[in-house]
Amino acid sequence: MVVYHKGRNKMSELTVCNYCSLKHIKSRAKQKGWKVTMLTGWRGGKNVYIHPKGIKITELNKENQDYYFVAWFWEISNNCVC
Repeated sequence: MVVYHKGRNKMSELTVCNYCSLKHIKSRAKQKGWKVTMLTGWRGGKNVYIHPKGIKITELNKENQDYYFVAWFWEISNNCVC
């Protein structure tokens, strides 16, 4: 949800931005000893996958990629915008 303030976009106070969501995903992957891979997804957004380091997501078929899929982001900012 986007709330508008004085001509600027500001996220709802209850929403975590994509930057922070991705940071959390990377933290979870690191705890497991796994890797995060981002590939171009629907409409140019980013599909995010968490998978063991020995697996190459680009070499898997769609069904097997979906097993490791964790998020889709339209855009990811360069810093926190929460």
